[in-house]
Order: sequence, then C-alpha cells, then structure tokens
Amino acid sequence: METRMMRLSLILSVAVLTAVPALAQHPGNSRYGNGMRMPLSPVPPSGEPVAPFMEGWFRNEDGTFTFSFGFFNLNTEQVLDIPIGPDNFIEPAEFNGRQPTHFPSGRFRRDRGVFEVTVPASYEDGQQRVTWTITANDMTYSIPARIGYEALQLSYDAKAMGSVAPMVSFSASGQEGQHIRGIRSEPLTATVGSPLELNLWAREVSVRDPNYERNANVNPAVTWFKYQGPAADVVFDPKRIALDEKEGQTTTTATFTEPGEYVLRARVDNWRANDSSGADQCCWTNAYVPVTVTAGPPDRN
Repeated sequence: METRMMRLSLILSVAVLTAVPALAQHPGNSRYGNGMRMPLSPVPPSGEPVAPFMEGWFRNEDGTFTFSFGFFNLNTEQVLDIPIGPDNFIEPAEFNGRQPTHFPSGRFRRDRGVFEVTVPASYEDGQQRVTWTITANDMTYSIPARIGYEALQLSYDAKAMGSVAPMVSFSASGQEGQHIRGIRSEPLTATVGSPLELNLWAREVSVRDPNYERNANVNPAVTWFKYQGPAADVVFDPKRIALDEKEGQTTTTATFTEPGEYVLRARVDNWRANDSSGADQCCWTNAYVPVTVTAGPPDRN
C-alpha cells in the first residue's frame, strides 16, 4: 500500500513539473501576441496586437450583401494609430480606406460595427472574400469575410422589444442615415487648438409596447471617436451626449493637437433599451465627419 502511494505521488509530481512546458508547447492553448498567455494571467498593458473582427453580414433588398467589421485592441493601455497601408489594409483594394486607423484602449478597445463593406450579389457564391489585415507590435492578424455562415447573418429588423437603429442627420431637415453604413458629412476644416463645433441630429424610431415601462424613456445617445488621422489627440467636449427627448440636436466640440487629414466618427445608439447593445449587434448608427486640420497662423509673440 505504501509503495503504491509513493508511486502515485511520484506520478503526480512529474505531471505537475511537466504541466507548464506542455502547456507552452501545445497548439490548442491560449496563445497570442508576445508569447504565451496563461489562462488566468493579467492582460498586458502594451505590446499586444490589434485583432480585426468580422461581426456578421446582412442581406440587402437589392441583392447585395453588407459585411460589418469591428476590432479588438488587445492592449489595456497602449493606444495605436496604424495608417492605411502595408500594416492596415483591406483586400480587394477597391474597399481599402474605409477602415479605422485609430485603436483606443480602455473601455473602447473592443468596438463593434465601426464600418461596413457592401459587396455585389455575386458574393453569395461563398468563395469571394473581403479580408482586413492589421499589423501591430510586429504581429499580423487577418479576418476574411464571406457569405455563407448562417450563424453570422445579421438583420435590420426590429429586435425582441422593438429596438432599431436611430436615424441620424447633420442638419434638422437634412438627409438621414441609419445602421452601420450610416451617413457621411461634407468635409470640414479646422485649425490646431481651435474647437470645431460638431452638430448632429438624432431620432429614435423604435416602435415599442407602450405597456412595457422598462424601455419607455429610452432616448438616443451620441459618442464621438477619432476614426482616422495622425497619431495625435483629439479632445471631444463632451465625448458622450444623451438626448432628453426621442429626437433632437446634439452639439459637441473637437479640438485637434496636430494638423492633418482626419475622419471623426459618431456612434448614435439606444443602448439603454434591454434589447440593444454592442454584443447584440444592435442598435446604432454611424456618422462620419472628414476634417482637414491646418496649423493656423504662426504665433507672433
């Protein structure tokens, strides 16, 4: 009996001693970035990659299809700006340039449905792909998007409690946009250090059960982001605005710290509803604002 216990103890000791190297070599273990990630290890603050995501695809009424793309900056603290080029590109080349170049950290490091790519009906063959590739911290990740996986099919239809994406425009009577494709403004100009006023109109169009009070007072909210541009700060004041009514105007300012070509993005959502959230792939509308920022007149003092 004593010999058997000693033999069992020896086997367990060998198993424990060999567990770590076996884990490190096994291809099925959680491994990415600058080495192996142990299951319960802290997420690194920097040095990790940015993963592109294909969130799903929509079937459009005209026979075309729309892919929804997002990203996950795997760094908890490192903010990355990756220009469109060899480290941040989409194939086929005709779709290149739509993607973000700014990848924040913190609460916004996982962002869903930040842009879309609409492809012809011929993509239903399931063979043609749209691939987004990002290289960050010397690590390259690609995501191929194609039609065919029914589990990834998204819908523009109202969710269980009636939520749909808000309508968005850049003027009170201007053209409206909706969903991930959203709307794009005419180009604006700004100077470094001078706040640029940004006006946006949002309208909640969800049809809800009037007897269900949980979602009775859900109004749109607007959050602003730097989407493309130089590796420089853009300060929004305020960054997020919640409307007091179902529709109305919001105003914020953007202050730039360096000149260059920028694109700002506003996400207009109704995520206070219990059937609307990023994880549900619903319900928000993107609004894009291209801005040319100049250095302004020289300081004469």
